[in-house]
Amino acid sequence: MASDREFYECQSYGRKVFQVMKGHSASNLNLNMRLSAQECVLLPVDCASKDNLQISVHHKPNSRYTFNSNQKYQSDKTWILIFKQHGEKICFFIHTGKRLKFRLPFELHAARNCEIKAIIGSVLYESDVVRIIANEVNSEKLRFKSYFTKQEYQALHNRTLSFIKTLPGKFHTIDYLYRNKSEMYFASVREYHSGIMKPYTKDHNGDPCSVINGHIDGLFFSTAVDFQTMKPLPESLYGPVRLHIDAITLFTPNFNLYFADFFCHYRVHYVTVVLTPKRSPTDQFCERRLLKLDIRHNPFIYLSETKEDFYEVIVYLSNGLRVEVFYTEAVNISRIIENQQGHFERVPIIGRGESRPTGIPKNGLCKICNL
Repeated sequence: MASDREFYECQSYGRKVFQVMKGHSASNLNLNMRLSAQECVLLPVDCASKDNLQISVHHKPNSRYTFNSNQKYQSDKTWILIFKQHGEKICFFIHTGKRLKFRLPFELHAARNCEIKAIIGSVLYESDVVRIIANEVNSEKLRFKSYFTKQEYQALHNRTLSFIKTLPGKFHTIDYLYRNKSEMYFASVREYHSGIMKPYTKDHNGDPCSVINGHIDGLFFSTAVDFQTMKPLPESLYGPVRLHIDAITLFTPNFNLYFADFFCHYRVHYVTVVLTPKRSPTDQFCERRLLKLDIRHNPFIYLSETKEDFYEVIVYLSNGLRVEVFYTEAVNISRIIENQQGHFERVPIIGRGESRPTGIPKNGLCKICNL
């Protein structure tokens, strides 16, 4: 086979032959083809690429997806998209434009593995053959997992409640939300960010179908305590420096609270809640996609008003479950310390002593936290 004419063929049981080739002249046609998975073993969605065209996926509730590329050309191009969702048929789509912005014309099932590949080229049509001619750019294959809808979040929430019923636990007032990091991390905050701890994009820790992964920015805070002392855990997995912040400093009535994840890493189970200011862009994102919790009454963490018109933060505590708060605002550490609303403490580290840059996926075999 000649190196300048890569050829892939798929026989469609006597109806049509679909061929993918390189090195031919261009032509434009609007085309939407669908083939079964069994007929498409050698399509380019399964082939590696050496080109640098990058495509990204954007989600809009409930399950609509748009594929974009930042690459912009001076003239219109024919973008040939090859899309596959696990257990479903392969789809071909043709988009014409200077830049790729293509929305799938159907919703995706939640929690499914998906693949998409883009080719910039041309399409030739004959009575019994459709040829896709990729003579310019062939993108890498983008893999992603379709996100939970509110229906799946409700099901995951129900699983969490069922699990809680099996645990020996209780609600208890906590004094602090705390965050463990390295000395270098906090030194960088002081030196390069004027003492302001800035939110970062949520990694892929937890369930890969959680819609907050890679989409919202925030800072993780722990609520876990030692059951004997009822104080924050004496050791750290993420660094030897611990920042304590008075819980009521961050957890206030002008914030909204959302259920975002339930997962485990083979031992302890975790619940992730998002704490974000009302009517903020992140609040609007979460309201459309996540399960909203009553900040004054829910099974995980809530605000309780005392007789003296003060607030306290109440958390469900159990050895088998930990509640983590993803706080979506920047935190001015200098002001926190100056106002005596928090303090630093050194703690011994266990394990790696630092978080993984991309996070740790959940245990996919757990029968408790997987839908």
